Amino acid sequence: MTTYNCPKGHSSTDSDFCSVCGTRIEGSSSTPATPSTTTIPCPDCGTAHDPQDGKFCEICGYNFDTQKSGELPIDAPPVIIPPLYIPPIPGIDLPPPPPPATQTQWNLTIEIDPSLAAPESPTPPPQAPQEHCISPGMAHLIGRTNTARAITPELALDFDNAISSRHALLACQADGQLILRDIGSSNGTQLNGVDLEAMKDYPLKLGDRITLGHWTAITLH
Repeated sequence: MTTYNCPKGHSSTDSDFCSVCGTRIEGSSSTPATPSTTTIPCPDCGTAHDPQDGKFCEICGYNFDTQKSGELPIDAPPVIIPPLYIPPIPGIDLPPPPPPATQTQWNLTIEIDPSLAAPESPTPPPQAPQEHCISPGMAHLIGRTNTARAITPELALDFDNAISSRHALLACQADGQLILRDIGSSNGTQLNGVDLEAMKDYPLKLGDRITLGHWTAITLH
């Protein structure tokens, strides 16, 4: 099978965009690449890691360059934000604050938003919105299916080739807090329009919008 050289060092089966990371391949139709056959096990979790995929383990965040473990475990305690203190106003009785909301299940809507596309992005395919749910104790890998590497994400976004095979993780903790982590994706992840730092956990709330790839959006409700 003919493969092509990705600018980031991957061996792509597609000639226009890298089938591993989604990066555009310029003038590669005549330059077949030699596939990488060398993988090394992660010292922390044992996952097979291809050095061409970057310096981080895509599952636990181990840094192969510094030989240090990931910044935060996926079951890290939730981030607690103290309530805003409003001093009492004489003569006015304020109602008590509402109890904290608890979430027993998160519903996700995955859809294509053409407004997210860059000028060089391909035309979005006709893709109907998808509905998923995640409950406490569950963790879902976001990415694209790669049968050659035995990668089968729970949230498989195979319609967007700018999404990495192992792109990000969504994990719901025992108390219902939902956590998002970009696991070193090639093209990054945004939360409500803000770029996320790789291998860092971000607590989510209802109404949050995750965007990734060419034009993919995930909304929490």
